[in-house]
Amino acid sequence: MGWPLVVVGRWNPFAGTLSYALVHRGAGRIYGLDLGADHHNPTWERIGEKHKHAWTEEFRDKKAYRPDDITARWDQIVEVWQQFCRQANLVHTGKMQLPSVQENLLL
Repeated sequence: MGWPLVVVGRWNPFAGTLSYALVHRGAGRIYGLDLGADHHNPTWERIGEKHKHAWTEEFRDKKAYRPDDITARWDQIVEVWQQFCRQANLVHTGKMQLPSVQENLLL
């Protein structure tokens, strides 16, 4: 669409992970939230399975921190989205639908 900023969401119920991110076309991910996947910073500090990424000149999007403002679990997709939007100063006027789960195919 030509917009320099997009919001990306990923949910994997089989792995127990959920991510939302603001992605700038030129810089990459500039702000993100990850639940369910462990993270280690470039300084080797273990952050844990609930963490946020904020873009910095030194580390780009590789350094994360533990957020206190996200209280919903990885499987509470809509609640996490609402909390993410509040913290990222996003206004979402639509209604988020729960995603469908792809089943295994029998071959």
